[in-house]
Amino acid sequence: MNEKNLGAFAREFRGMLEDQGVHALEGRFDWAQRFWDLGFEMDCGHSFEQRYGLPLGDTRALIRGLDRIDNVRVLGNAIFSQCRYITHWSLSSEDENVDWLITALEHLEELAAGIAE
Repeated sequence: MNEKNLGAFAREFRGMLEDQGVHALEGRFDWAQRFWDLGFEMDCGHSFEQRYGLPLGDTRALIRGLDRIDNVRVLGNAIFSQCRYITHWSLSSEDENVDWLITALEHLEELAAGIAE
């Protein structure tokens, strides 16, 4: 995995979500292909929940647990899974789901920068 590409992707995707909200997932930006290209898997958040004991999509829990989240692969898989959840199965508030993604992508960007150093 190229950390520079990962950081750029996380920053770009986060910016789109901040600007467009959930609609960023519906546009021409092929986020799924980008996740696959970076080596991430959509695992329904199982690896994230198993490793950190945090429920996928819970923004408050994510914020409380950020200092423990240190695995780029697991976090990337969780973000990929949450995107798929939002676009296929979500019945909850779009804002809540987007807030989780923005927070997680920001942390992923930070982790990628730390690896590259």
